[in-house]
Amino acid sequence: MARIYQVPSHTRLWLTLAVTFCALPQLLKGPLWQGGLFALVIAIRALVNRQRVALPGRIIRSLLLMGAVALTFYSFGRLYGPEAGVALLVSLFGLKYLEVVSQRDAYVLLVLGFFVCATSLLFSQSPLMFLYVLLCMVLLTACLAGINHSDTRASGLQHLKRAGIIMAQAVPLMLILFVLVPRVAPLWNMQVGNGKARTGMTDSMAPGQISELSESSALAFRVVFDGDMPPPAERYWRGLTLSHFDGRAWQQAIPRGMDEARYLYGGRGPTPDWVDALTAGRGDGTSYAYQVIVEPTQRRWLFAMPVPFVSEGGVSLARDMRLVANNPVSQRQSYQVVSVPAATRRLPLVAEEKALMLSIPDESGRRARGLAQQWRLENPSDAAVVQQALRYFRQQPFHYTLRPPKLVADPIDDFLFRSRKGFCEHYASSFTFLMRAAGIPARVVVGYQGGEQNSLGSHLLVRQYDAHAWSEVWLEGQGWVRVDPTGAVAPERVERGLRAALEERDSGGELSGIQFDGFADSGLLGVMREWADYVDFRWQTWVLGYDSQLQLSVLSKLLGQVTPLRVAITLMVSVALLLGLYGLYLFWRNPAHSQSPLEKEFWRLHQRAQACGLALAPGVTPSQLASTIAERWPRAASPAQDWARYYQRALYDPRQKTRKQQMRHLRGLRNRLYKLLD
Repeated sequence: MARIYQVPSHTRLWLTLAVTFCALPQLLKGPLWQGGLFALVIAIRALVNRQRVALPGRIIRSLLLMGAVALTFYSFGRLYGPEAGVALLVSLFGLKYLEVVSQRDAYVLLVLGFFVCATSLLFSQSPLMFLYVLLCMVLLTACLAGINHSDTRASGLQHLKRAGIIMAQAVPLMLILFVLVPRVAPLWNMQVGNGKARTGMTDSMAPGQISELSESSALAFRVVFDGDMPPPAERYWRGLTLSHFDGRAWQQAIPRGMDEARYLYGGRGPTPDWVDALTAGRGDGTSYAYQVIVEPTQRRWLFAMPVPFVSEGGVSLARDMRLVANNPVSQRQSYQVVSVPAATRRLPLVAEEKALMLSIPDESGRRARGLAQQWRLENPSDAAVVQQALRYFRQQPFHYTLRPPKLVADPIDDFLFRSRKGFCEHYASSFTFLMRAAGIPARVVVGYQGGEQNSLGSHLLVRQYDAHAWSEVWLEGQGWVRVDPTGAVAPERVERGLRAALEERDSGGELSGIQFDGFADSGLLGVMREWADYVDFRWQTWVLGYDSQLQLSVLSKLLGQVTPLRVAITLMVSVALLLGLYGLYLFWRNPAHSQSPLEKEFWRLHQRAQACGLALAPGVTPSQLASTIAERWPRAASPAQDWARYYQRALYDPRQKTRKQQMRHLRGLRNRLYKLLD
């Protein structure tokens, strides 16, 4: 015997909308066949709802199921993992819609819908995605209300209103649980998207790489300072230290004779001597405390000002003063840093490091090598050689440009003596080579320089076009000293950023291919962009950044001493008070005897007739009330009968007019009777 379709017809459209909205984020980023499968399911379901075709049988549904599993394995190479698992779940969710016949089937589908819409947060935790998931939850709740509502006059908007009320009632409880329940690592901390294309800088630097990266306006990271913010010229965010030069590209390297355990310290095990030396300098000079919120890069390196001290786990400090995450940054990650630039003078230069920082290929930069040796003979100190090199860049006709000519033969000599047109990597590479040729230990540092401040949140935005390369030289008594040769050619790049440098030096021609997403000089669009960034920043720090450490700080302010017993008692009391308020509201909102609008209309006329001296028996019906009024006031006989007939039609035949029209017409008839009863 065929089952009867028990889902109300007025809910079918909303059920289709809820299913589609829940799956849409995954369909947009999933394989094409998945979108086609979902469209096929929706089309079949629409025809079934209109009784054009019958539901597919068990054999067809089984074939579709096996096809979805096979295509998922073909697309991802596996059936497990976040991407493949979510894709398979969404496909099965769509196929489940073909099986919906009874209310029980609809309940199962809607419960699955809550899981499916939540999977969107595995891949994006932005405020817009949160609002979208909230919309999906409202649609699913509206479907639940519609399935359990037997009144065929109820519209989808009424179900949405009821769902919105339910969701609003759940918000206070959600906030209580969010603040008080002990924090655990969320699902989105899983390593999601390991196969995605990597963004940002690579672990090597060759001519042209950073200039290509600077054509992107994508966000690299945000920084919020706890106290004074450094001036623009001091905002150097080091990411990688490149020590090995093969004649064309600079790469990371560990000095020969040092192992990674000696070169990288993660806070466990015996403390290396160089860490003790840096720690001893934490009180030297000016320090900056700040929080960095870095965008996903699928790489391990992090960004900070020199010299960074990080107390939290999951981050290691290298001897070359760069920060390294224990795992690739696959999601937004935040970390607290205290930078003390003057602490670098405490770091000793060992023989293995010095040998690496002086090494240059024998066949590279022959003319540059001779120039550097001449400077060495003319200047008695290393600092004087550094100044001589900077004067050379300032006095010779060097040009700062985003699109320099290609260096075909020897990159060092070609740039220094032929093209003399380059971006920051050209100047950093050639300067570091000259210093090594002059016998001064030097290395290249790549990262970002500058950052734009959001006036609403007082935090900095560092974008990909802020990517920069500079040099560090070892000077006796000063340690590693930052030298930015780009600043000798284009000082406005350091003081005011890339945009100002290119506008002044290239007459705007370099800007044609770059989209600078700054806040200034953008009018209304800039204000909207600033507000959007501020909301996203606060979402990241207050919601996604609400970890166990921040929770402990909040609870300490609320409870004083934080103990499991106090937290448990506070949680139970808060929930009890909230449920008590809900109970009082429901008691006040729904009294024991509540009247419908039609009943209220009847009793208004009933009480008015009694007030005018008409004696009415208990339990009088609308028809009896009209007849009694006609006997007492004959001139009101016709309006009274009209009122009674229309009242009964409105009560038993709701198809006549909408509820608002019915009530408006009844009030008009009642007001006519009022005039005749006076």
